[in-house]
Amino acid sequence: MPIGQLQAGYQFRYLNHIGDFFYERKNNETGKFELVPEFSSEVNLNRLIHSGFIQLDKSINKWTYGAGVRVELMNRDFRLQDKTGTLDTLYQYDYIRPFFSGNLAYQAKDDLKLFLNFSQRVERETTFKMNPFPEREHSETLEQGDPNVLPEFINQLEGGLVTNWKDNSFYVTAYYNRVKNLVNRVNTVYNDTILNRIYSNVGTGESIGLEMGNELFLSQKWKAYLGGNIYHYAIKGEFDNRPVNQAAWVYSFNFNTSVNITSTLSTQFTFNYLSSRVTAQGEDSRFYQPSLNVKKTFIDGRLTLNFQWQNIDMGLLKSNEQRITTFRPREFFTTTNYIYEVDMLILNLSYTINSSKNRSKFVKSEFGEKEF
Repeated sequence: MPIGQLQAGYQFRYLNHIGDFFYERKNNETGKFELVPEFSSEVNLNRLIHSGFIQLDKSINKWTYGAGVRVELMNRDFRLQDKTGTLDTLYQYDYIRPFFSGNLAYQAKDDLKLFLNFSQRVERETTFKMNPFPEREHSETLEQGDPNVLPEFINQLEGGLVTNWKDNSFYVTAYYNRVKNLVNRVNTVYNDTILNRIYSNVGTGESIGLEMGNELFLSQKWKAYLGGNIYHYAIKGEFDNRPVNQAAWVYSFNFNTSVNITSTLSTQFTFNYLSSRVTAQGEDSRFYQPSLNVKKTFIDGRLTLNFQWQNIDMGLLKSNEQRITTFRPREFFTTTNYIYEVDMLILNLSYTINSSKNRSKFVKSEFGEKEF
């Protein structure tokens, strides 16, 4: 009996980021701009990754299973220099470790599938979150990174079911997620009126929850999707020699509905909501975004008029708005309400000269997707 489908491969990645940051302040007496050394720096990040993987997949009757392992070797060199010639430090970090994955599925019926998945992955931090030289975010905050920040190692276990009837579908997934070396935005005191905002490891984050989604075709012209997620989130660890112990329930839901009013006129409404959630030193408030899209086509679909109303607010809601609060008892308390653009009206008119489909396929780069 064949063992199944066996895959193996190797991947090589190299990243080099060079930064040269000059901060200058105008001298009102001389009228010249002078270097501010505490904000100016040179950074050079070199990251070399070798990884190899092997994956086995097989199907037996109603069962489908797979297992794999990826072994990764990473070497990270981060050189930091100041502009006065007094600092020249090389921060080095490397590891070689395996990342395991596995999946198991059972097709109980034609319209019912059960599954169980396990995966391990790594999330590496960007150069911005590693540069310890501060930059002035605004009058009350200096923002900086941690040159010793460690990558996040993530373990995830999930299991659930997917069922279908006619064109409709429903899924439910229970999951457990654990993040080692969790990176959070934290604060320390710079002086009486200014805080240091730092991106650093704060410990371990754990989530256990349940996610559900339902896609319904209410008629030939009307379909809708409603999904929700509720989980308990906890952070345990330490930062700046202080314990971190935060926990709370978090929930979110997504609603999407679209109607084909005529063969050439359609509309879609979307609403995404995320509840408040704890951080290592405080809380990020709820956040939601309603939007509406109306599409009209002419000339056999060649001419398209598209209207978008993003972040619907009308002065009645608090769309695209979030309050971020951090504090340390008897040391500092800061809260900022970030209000982004609302009621954005976008009108787009396009004409397709050649209606043939573009079959070109492009490979997405991880560097373009995540590094910047």
